[in-house]
Amino acid sequence: MHAFTSKPLAESKNTPSSISPKDTLSAWNEEERELIERMQATSKTIPLTYNEKVKYFIDKYTSANYRPYMSRLLGLSKHYFAVYEKVFKDMQIPDEVKYLSLVESSLDPHLVSRSGAVGPWQFIYTTARLYDLDMNAHIDERKDIYTATYAVSKYLKEAYDMFNDWTLALASYNCGRGAMQRALARTGLESPTFWDVAPYLPQETQNYIPKYIAMTYVLSNAAYYAIEPAETELDYTAKMVMVDKVVDLRHIAKAINMDLKQLKHYNPAYKKSVVPGSVEKPKRLFLPVTPNVNDSLLYLALNAPSSLTLEYREEEEVMVAEARKTYRVKKGETLTSIARKFGVTVQDLKAWNNLSNKSIIAGRQLVVFKPVSTTLAKNTSSRNKTSAPKSRTAYYTVKKGDSLDKIARKYDGITVEKIKKDNGLKGNLIKPGMRLKIRKD
Repeated sequence: MHAFTSKPLAESKNTPSSISPKDTLSAWNEEERELIERMQATSKTIPLTYNEKVKYFIDKYTSANYRPYMSRLLGLSKHYFAVYEKVFKDMQIPDEVKYLSLVESSLDPHLVSRSGAVGPWQFIYTTARLYDLDMNAHIDERKDIYTATYAVSKYLKEAYDMFNDWTLALASYNCGRGAMQRALARTGLESPTFWDVAPYLPQETQNYIPKYIAMTYVLSNAAYYAIEPAETELDYTAKMVMVDKVVDLRHIAKAINMDLKQLKHYNPAYKKSVVPGSVEKPKRLFLPVTPNVNDSLLYLALNAPSSLTLEYREEEEVMVAEARKTYRVKKGETLTSIARKFGVTVQDLKAWNNLSNKSIIAGRQLVVFKPVSTTLAKNTSSRNKTSAPKSRTAYYTVKKGDSLDKIARKYDGITVEKIKKDNGLKGNLIKPGMRLKIRKD
């Protein structure tokens, strides 16, 4: 997670750091009062505050030098916002959060920050792993518009549950939730706003929210500022299809009469000309709706067995083998404690090591790696069920980076709402060390 750094802005001595537009119209000239009224009309769930820092970025984004840049963002946003709005509605995230991605990456999925953050939402590797984004030789889901947007939604929901303030939640996406908690404590206030806490945050984060507010305001009022959407490489309307087999993008490009390079602009997550779909893990493919589509070729490209399948499967097996890890069991350790240590399940450990409930593991060298063959794990589970009484209740100890959604996906038939109900949780906030009851009815 990363945002661009800008030159620090000196505040006016006569202007407070936080200004409520409704109460301070008299503090501004007529032009600024009209701007504040437009801003009030634009504001939805997340308040848009007007002050000197916000004014600085509004002036910047509406300047002649920035017009080509803003026009390109407006053009690209037609494609990106269609996805963002759908995901945010599904995840109950405020619609206007979509403008945060423009501050993060300028809607460039291939942008890499100084800290190694990647994609339209600028996830660093470790955070991407925490939110189950896949990154390997074939795909980087930090660049996948759907998957990454679901991941950022989960982060922001957790941050909102923690801070009960959307502006603080957005700011924590830049500096981290821990840094935000420390800064809030330093204010000494019971319910500080972002503007109260800003002096205790990194300079980059101090500018982050003013940039977001300015970007939201300007592009929401693009017509007023005569900002027209520029033509971009994403001008075609695209439909999304799920692919459950290995698909060659070269064949797709030929079928829809599009250059392969342009097709990849719609599907930036795929590192090669391959969509590595499978029945177990189907992948999303954006299909631009172009003139002169050859429906027969498109059907074959999406459904016919691909010559790439065997090659891809062999590469996948090598990747899994390279990712293999082993661990020698110490005295007193159990499968449960080892599973927690490596972030896997007891069922996985049994499957990878051909263990039964009666196996002695002390001193043994165990395989402790991910991913696992889901078929093998299921077979192992079925075999063990015949020799052990069926347990209806399990207990899970929350680890750093866990979310209720992530935990629910570990268990068949378990939902976030059920975990909350069984554990008496009112919100989605959980902390490392908490012991959750996972009960199957």
